[in-house]
Amino acid sequence: MTRSTKAVLFDFGGTLYDYALLETAERESLVELVRSSGLKTSADDVVQAHRAALRQVFRDYLPRSYYLHRDMFRDAVVDMLRSLGANADDGQLDRYRALQWSWHTRDFQLRDGVRETLAQLRARGVQLGLVSNIDDDQLNHLMGVAGLRDAFDWLLSSEQVGSCKPDPAIFAEALRRAGCPPQEVLFVGDTLLQDIAGANRAGMRSVLLWHRDDRPPPDHGPRPHHIIRRISDVLTILE
Repeated sequence: MTRSTKAVLFDFGGTLYDYALLETAERESLVELVRSSGLKTSADDVVQAHRAALRQVFRDYLPRSYYLHRDMFRDAVVDMLRSLGANADDGQLDRYRALQWSWHTRDFQLRDGVRETLAQLRARGVQLGLVSNIDDDQLNHLMGVAGLRDAFDWLLSSEQVGSCKPDPAIFAEALRRAGCPPQEVLFVGDTLLQDIAGANRAGMRSVLLWHRDDRPPPDHGPRPHHIIRRISDVLTILE
């Protein structure tokens, strides 16, 4: 381990677990919501309508320095239903969210090597933090499902600090909690525009987790200091 690395900070969704594993839960809960709204739309059409709505809502929210993710995802579902010719009341939307979270418990899995890598980092005396664009209720829910509460020295959500990556405030708070200069911090994430851009701007050493096999990492946009294929590759960076 290089003596200059005092803390390793991880993004959560997309980095420590694969969003694709939760797609079945999302699909099933969306179809149930559409059915409860009186529509007979096919499951494939529901998914396509939701993806289109989510892309547009995400573009609308991304320029904001802070937003609640429950609001963003709720807006996407409302817009999806509207595009299909229906409206949903608050009770239906609450049931949709409850179903979605219930099925998360069924389907959730960490990426290979996460537990072992965190344990080895802790054994080496490295401080571990988690920095996620997530609301507190969902963070608590998913950390409970993942069983990772005790693996980190601290958890930082965008809701806690009122700032969403790549906004500088969430990275500044992460550095305050780490208690060391940014050049002594590795930040591991899976997105260029949020994780890598924000970490670079804060002066941290950025690590891009690139888990796709169908294409190489992009050679444009924010440049990470390191690119890894597996979470365990973080250990190699420190050796």
